[in-house]
Amino acid sequence: MRKLTAKILKWVALPALTLALAGASACAQTESGPWSAGANSRARLLAAGAPESGLYRAGIEIELKSGAHTYWRDPGDAGVPPTISFEGSHNVKQATLRFPAPSRIDEGGLTVYGYRNSLILPMDVVPQDAKAPVHLNLRFTYAACDKICIPAELAGAIDLAPDTPRGTQAIRLAQAIRLLPTIMDGAQLGLSAKPLEQGGKAGWRIEVKPGFVDLFAEGPNGWIFDTKAIKSGFALTTESRPENWSGPVPVVLTLKGAADVEVKLDLPLP
Repeated sequence: MRKLTAKILKWVALPALTLALAGASACAQTESGPWSAGANSRARLLAAGAPESGLYRAGIEIELKSGAHTYWRDPGDAGVPPTISFEGSHNVKQATLRFPAPSRIDEGGLTVYGYRNSLILPMDVVPQDAKAPVHLNLRFTYAACDKICIPAELAGAIDLAPDTPRGTQAIRLAQAIRLLPTIMDGAQLGLSAKPLEQGGKAGWRIEVKPGFVDLFAEGPNGWIFDTKAIKSGFALTTESRPENWSGPVPVVLTLKGAADVEVKLDLPLP
């Protein structure tokens, strides 16, 4: 997590706003839950219907008021990332919340990573028993920021069944999935990482095929990175690192371009 002090001072303590869907039978027939409205945003659950390739498609739709923003899974120089819990779910082997590539947002002189306007965060839900219904219970917390940041919460449940019809939300979720970064191997992108020192900070020169305009880097706890575009690629420098770290540094790189890409790789210590 990044530098939090400036952001914490801007938060206001408002009650969390909660979405609750009433009754399993009602949940089984709905494509979307009711909106949970806050001061800067509102959110709701979406479901696509019957499973595809062994998994159910669901999602969280967030609408932000004009000028407001919310954070990516790595918030950048300030702020807090969204969190999600699936505690209380039944017949769920795995549930994964997925994020589109973020944008850089100026927040009082700090650069944060996140989204403006509306977005859908897709969820992949793999059942334990493919023939039985899934009861998906979740609690999602996020921040919606304008002049101040206001915490918000979406809590609810939805039932997913093999015979549920697919409707309009299935189309919207499919569109959201197409906006997600494609997971690729670095070799497919001609990606290489070379040692770099810039402004007294150690790091790497990330060289990649042309067409990408921004790079976001995530590492293990204690590692904080800064990135910027340079000739033939990007400079990736370390803002903070754990003491006595040995061995390669596993990172996830999200590259923005005409088609966004996500790459996992191990970087040699700079």
